[in-house]
This record gives sequence, C-alpha cells and structure tokens, in this order.
Amino acid sequence: MKLGLHTYSLNLHGIGQAWAGFTCPWPRQLSTFQLFDLIVDLDLEGVHLDDGVLERLDSGYLHEVGAAAKNAGLYLEYNFSMDRGGFGIGIQHDLNAAIHTARSLGADIVKVGMDLRRPRPVAASRFHPRVIEQMEKVAELLKTAAPLAADHGIRLAVENHCDSFSEEIIWLLDRVDSPVVGACIDTVNGLHVTEDPMAAIERLAPRAFTNHFRDDRIQFQRWGFKLVGAAVGEGDIDMRRAYELFRDRSSMERINIETELETPLDDMQSALGMEIDAIRRSVRYCREVLGIRRHDR
Repeated sequence: MKLGLHTYSLNLHGIGQAWAGFTCPWPRQLSTFQLFDLIVDLDLEGVHLDDGVLERLDSGYLHEVGAAAKNAGLYLEYNFSMDRGGFGIGIQHDLNAAIHTARSLGADIVKVGMDLRRPRPVAASRFHPRVIEQMEKVAELLKTAAPLAADHGIRLAVENHCDSFSEEIIWLLDRVDSPVVGACIDTVNGLHVTEDPMAAIERLAPRAFTNHFRDDRIQFQRWGFKLVGAAVGEGDIDMRRAYELFRDRSSMERINIETELETPLDDMQSALGMEIDAIRRSVRYCREVLGIRRHDR
C-alpha cells in the first residue's frame, strides 16, 4: 500500500474545502507547491487533493501542479463536490469539469461528493423517496460522465459522505453499472447517518477505489456526546480492522490519512502545530502499528 494524505487534514492551513460554515480565521499558510514539500517531509507518497487547495483552475497552472507532484514522486487524487444539497462545499461542482481538472493534474481518481439533503429523522431515512430522487439525478450524471472518465484513464469514486448510507451507495453504483464508477470510503462517516461505520466499510470495500482513513473519538458530555477529531489510531474507530478490510477485500492500493481536530482559533501557531502533529502521529501509527510500508503491494 502507498500512504498519502487527504488535504482536508490541513484545513487550518487554509487549504481544505469549505465545510459546515467554517471559515479559516487567518490567511492561507501553504501554497500548493509548499504542500508537496510538506507531504514528502511527512514521509507520505501521495495527495488526495481538495479542489480548495488549487489557487487556480486554468490548464497551464494545473499542468504545473501535476508536474511538481510527479517530480516529487507523489500520486494525485482529486476531491470535489457536486453540492447537490446547496451546501456550498468546495469550488468546483460540475462533474465533467472535474474530470478535465483531474486529467490536467495527472490524477487518476476523482472523488465525488454528492452532498444530498436528507429528511429527518436521519435514522429512518434510508432509501427515503426524497433521497432516491436526488440519487437518480446523480446516477444519470455519472452514467453520462463515465465514458469521458474512461477515455482519460480516470475512475470516479462516490463518497459515503455525511449524506448517505452504504446501501444507498451500492444501489447507486449498481444503477450506474460502470467499471470506472466505484466508492470512496470514509471510515467515520457512517456515524453521521447513524450507521455502524464498520458495517459500512465492510459493505463498500469490494466496490471502493479510494478512501479517507479517518478516526474520531466519541466524547461523552452531560447532554449526550459529540465526535471529536483524532489522530489515526487514537479515536474509537477500529482502524486496524478497517485497514484489513481495505487490504483483503478491495483493490485499493493507497491509504489516504484524514485528520480533523478541535483546536483553538485564537492562536494560529498552536492550531497549525496541533494539525501537523496529529498527521505525524497518524503516519507513525500507519507505518509502525499497521505495518504499511512503502510499495509493499
């Protein structure tokens, strides 16, 4: 397996996708090219790249970015959102445009976020008619785009984001029925729709092209609980089992670490330091505990 980083892990450095109304309280701290230097320094082999990392989308700049990644020996995957629910996630929302962006970068996977609107109660909304109506539209977009992706050697990976049950993703993939359309597994996201995350991982692994290898901690509070971001191996997801499922039941050859911490927003240096330290601990866990070595597959 190769070990890489989902760039949302550096959202406090100002290079992640916009999400849940969060706005970074200080200026961007890394250019795209500085990001690649950091990735190499972190002993990583690739980048799962949020569209928000890119300063521009013109082809000349994208080819520069792709060349820099290739020179550094890094694989690239491209992460974008269709934003079907109107959440304003990311900067690029057209699937065909995202495929052309990935081609210009030299990325071989486009992670697709649907970002659906779900009715409440979420726990009772699996295959709800309003959800199916949205997913039918996504299926048609994916069917139409699949030949273009195939022509460019690109695979499309639909994420089980905070908007979908794993069974719904499988329904969608069956409906599209294309060898270049599969899943992106986020190891935590099942919790957001009240699904057992390990069950979601197990269901989706045979259909997955890529992943967000993320761990969260369940923090109990007087009024209930909340999920708090953690370094990989320090939360409450069975990351060893998740890795085994990826390794043994999927065709995936990359692990993309993702971390997202609760940090102070009145001290930039402290926040940035916490972010980098969590990534380093995650890399150490993957290398030393899980035994993910360079080019071991």
